[in-house]
Order: sequence, then C-alpha cells, then structure tokens
Amino acid sequence: MKKIIFLLSISITLLFASNSSDELKLKILKNIISGIENSKPMTVWSDDEEIMSAFYLSKKFVVVDRYEDAKMIILSKKSNLPKRRRGKHIFVLDYNLLYEIPESIGAFFWKKGRPNIVFLKSRIEEQSLKLSANLKPYLEEKLW
Repeated sequence: MKKIIFLLSISITLLFASNSSDELKLKILKNIISGIENSKPMTVWSDDEEIMSAFYLSKKFVVVDRYEDAKMIILSKKSNLPKRRRGKHIFVLDYNLLYEIPESIGAFFWKKGRPNIVFLKSRIEEQSLKLSANLKPYLEEKLW
C-alpha cells in the first residue's frame, strides 16, 4: 500500500511539474512574439496545437487556421515547414532549426533545463522587423 501511495504521489508531482513548465514555456513564447514589432497586427499560426490554443486565448494576437493567412509562423518541426513562406516571419522552437531554415528569425528552446532565446540580427534586419528593448539582449550576429 505504501508503494502505491508513493508512486501515486510521484506521478502527481511529475504531472504538476510538467504542466507548470508548459505554462512557463507558453508565457515566455507569448512575451517573445509580442516583443517583435511589425507594422501590421500580428497574425499567428503554429504547428503545435497547444501553442495555437494559448495564443487564441490571448487578446494580443490574431490566430489563424491556415499558415497562408499568418504573418508569424511558429514551428516546432522542420517537417511542418510550409512550402510557400514568402513574406512570412518564422520563429522556431529548436536551435537546430535556425540552421536548417534560413528564413527563421529566432529560436526559443530549452538547454540544460533553462530557457534560451536567440534572435539573428541579420535576419531581423532583412525582414525589416524591430525588437522591443527587453528582447535586444538576445540579438546575436552569427549562429556559430
């Protein structure tokens, strides 16, 4: 009986820890995307349903069902990269995707249990975007 209670308490703890890290990820991501200044209202599409739901509940963004209608695309996997992406801003959730997707402007990822944010200065300037003051420390000249 003690083993069952112990396993149950560990499972519940892990469940709550997982949910809180997911909430933190979504909160950070919302702050990142809202800090990218564009001349038009930010329309967002993602290949991640959880992100779409979180952004839909926020009143700062217009969430669209089709990537064609979005100005900002948030990608977690390269396999979901749209074929037609001209005029779209791509933000990735994996550092390696910055290498693989030359149009991506930045990345948000976890490394050693900590959140990391990277924006590439040349790509931000190429796409005529501006970052808010709180995101400027994450600007980098090069990937490597």
